[in-house]
Amino acid sequence: MSAYKRGGVYWYDFWFRGIRYRESAGLTNKNAATDAESIRRAELAEGRAGIVHRGPVPKFEDFVKNEFMPWSEKQHETHPRTHQYYRMSSKPLIASLGKLPLDGITTAYVERFKMVRAENVSPASTNRDMAALRYMLNFAIRQGYLTRNPVKGVKFLDEGPGFMRVVSHEEQKRYLDKARPLLRDIASLILETGMRPEEVFTARKENVHLDRRYLFVPKGKTCFARRNIPLTDTAVSVLKRRMRKARFGWLFPHRRNPQVPMTTIQKAHEEALKDAKLRSRFRLYDLRHTFGSRSAMAGVDLATLKELMGHSNISITMRYVHPTPEHKQEALRKLERFQVEHVFAMHEKRRGPAKVRTLRKWPKGGTGGNCCENKGLDGEP
Repeated sequence: MSAYKRGGVYWYDFWFRGIRYRESAGLTNKNAATDAESIRRAELAEGRAGIVHRGPVPKFEDFVKNEFMPWSEKQHETHPRTHQYYRMSSKPLIASLGKLPLDGITTAYVERFKMVRAENVSPASTNRDMAALRYMLNFAIRQGYLTRNPVKGVKFLDEGPGFMRVVSHEEQKRYLDKARPLLRDIASLILETGMRPEEVFTARKENVHLDRRYLFVPKGKTCFARRNIPLTDTAVSVLKRRMRKARFGWLFPHRRNPQVPMTTIQKAHEEALKDAKLRSRFRLYDLRHTFGSRSAMAGVDLATLKELMGHSNISITMRYVHPTPEHKQEALRKLERFQVEHVFAMHEKRRGPAKVRTLRKWPKGGTGGNCCENKGLDGEP
């Protein structure tokens, strides 16, 4: 056995199938650490469930390139951006774990990848790569190479609230004026419906119901993305125009292959931003944030906005609510008016019923002339 003490706890160090395993047992007792090493060896040899894969276990790099990526391309044929996401995440994963056999990837290796990756990219990007690794290894489990997923025990990084840009009406006008017709239609739909860009790209003719003024999103980022979206007049106008050109059902077909949907319009977006000469740039996705913020400021309740945007819970919807400085000032003016009216009402209540001045002519024999007398509102003194 090879248990040794380091940093107050015992570690073990051994080789298995040509791979060196040097991991912390997390224990202060040497005998217990030795037992932990024996258990770890057994897990590698037999699997946690006691099932041994009969065929050779490929290296992570070979598995990703030869099995996972071809499967992902076919599986996400209607969502090519999803396949592209796995392809991009596979690069740093292969660079770090590529030479390890699938059953040699431990939680310790995953933790190490997380920490090294976080030094070069944002927490959100690190988490996306971790999620991709978890998805790949779940596929490996279904293929019979693994019995458990080592990513399961790893805690993802705290991403924070993130940055969300809200586009002003002036910026919107300048941007749309410079946008190409195709980009203008896509941006207008996002601004009018709050749809995700990929939901717009994959919209189909049969899911548009202009007679009842709604668009059906059959699937998307999560199960909550499946929803009916009411349409504004501007959205109806855009969809009518796109439906007349839909040859194979896609409202926004790929430029080179109209039988599949488009996947990006980034180049046209960058050109529109440059031509509009905006001081602060924004992403196409920020138009969705803009829809959420404008809807909240217009008085749409969060429960309804959650359904419109296809969120899983209201806490996510609240991240899209960003009142402008003008909206905050108007809110304070409303509060100020409310407080003034409340104080005035209390003052009137203390004074009692209002008095009016009336003229009364004295009878003959009196002092003569007219005299002013206070009376209540009902005419009684």
